Amino acid sequence: MTLFHILPVLLQIQKNLMLNRKAGPISHNLTKLIIPEIQEYEWANGTKVCEINLGSQDITKIEIVHKAGRSVEDHHLASRATSSLMKDGCGNKTSAQFAEEIDFLGASVKTASNMDFSYTTLHTLTRHADNLVPLLHEMYERPVFAEDEIEKFKKLNIQKLKEELTKNEVITYRLITEEIFGKSHAYGYNSTESDYNAINQSIIKEHFENYYGSDNRFVFISGKITDTMLKQLEAYFGSETKPSKTHDYVPAKDYFKGKSIQIASQNEHQSAIKTGMKLFNKNHPDNDTFFVLNTIFGGYFGSRLMSKIREDLGYTYDIFSSVDQMLYDGCFYVSTEAADKYVPLLLTEIYQQMDVLKQELVQSDELNMVKNYLMGSFMNMLDGPMNVSSFAKSMILSGKRPSDFNATVSNILETKPSDICGMAQKYFNRENMTEIVVYPV
Repeated sequence: MTLFHILPVLLQIQKNLMLNRKAGPISHNLTKLIIPEIQEYEWANGTKVCEINLGSQDITKIEIVHKAGRSVEDHHLASRATSSLMKDGCGNKTSAQFAEEIDFLGASVKTASNMDFSYTTLHTLTRHADNLVPLLHEMYERPVFAEDEIEKFKKLNIQKLKEELTKNEVITYRLITEEIFGKSHAYGYNSTESDYNAINQSIIKEHFENYYGSDNRFVFISGKITDTMLKQLEAYFGSETKPSKTHDYVPAKDYFKGKSIQIASQNEHQSAIKTGMKLFNKNHPDNDTFFVLNTIFGGYFGSRLMSKIREDLGYTYDIFSSVDQMLYDGCFYVSTEAADKYVPLLLTEIYQQMDVLKQELVQSDELNMVKNYLMGSFMNMLDGPMNVSSFAKSMILSGKRPSDFNATVSNILETKPSDICGMAQKYFNRENMTEIVVYPV
């Protein structure tokens, strides 16, 4: 066969292989998620363990979590100060010496705290874990909380606070959470310079001794895990018993609603807006349906708020609605920034979009698109051992098991337009919303 005969065949093959860029890829509706194997068990001293042994890379994440966040504080900012300073010196090591040992092994240690929990996260190559677990344990066994490190912490965070208060968006968040939960509530109080100055070594040590016990500890291990690593972790964190102090949660009073607050600010050139209300935690029976409602309303780039207020009306560059959920409570709010002249129009349109969802059924194609978007997000959430660990942590710390997520997925997929309408009628009421506008002078 000559080249003259072969060439047409090759051209036809090439044509068949070329992409048709005028047609989108075939889409498939996801109806089920596969949750990887997650092992849960408890050590002898009451420490709860979650193990995700996945992945072929020589990488491990170890996360130590205590129920030692804001909701158990006896003094403002005690949880933040304690978690931040734990790695700044332990045993006979200074902060610099501890950091040098971690860096030498190519690992990283980060500490943090939130409304309910404190965290220490170690990322390391699996082969170095046997050298790092003793260091991790020393943080919890012999923290120093040195006076000079406390002073550094205070000065650094006071400076950060001053910088944050130059942002109108930050001010609106501080004000709306304060109004929703109350100025003295754990979920509502705002950090101040005087709060930082009041922090001292005795407050930090008291918080650590009271709330960093073995009975309120969780250990999450993910990545490439060895039997030696597990035995070592249990020897260090699962043998000694240290009871923690009980601290009953005091619910926020439910009268901080229906306000409209406007604050003048010297900051920035745009007004920052938040309007929202007290909601519920992840275990509420309305949670799954409200999650879908929020996504439709303002929870992703194709939402009603983005399509109407940004794309059609051009009032703002960015607008979204959020649900913040803590262990015991939660809140919902809409956030945006805009030129001062658009603020009244923008607020009117936000409530108009709420009313539309209360009065008109969502079309099936829009609802299906949101469901597919959420299923895709869930797939990303379960991609890789570190992501799976974060997913498992979120479920377990909220009092659920990872397998319970299957029920959440089913509820979302079974959500009907009438469910969305009913949920909007139940919660989207302007008289219950607290409006905060911080505008430039």
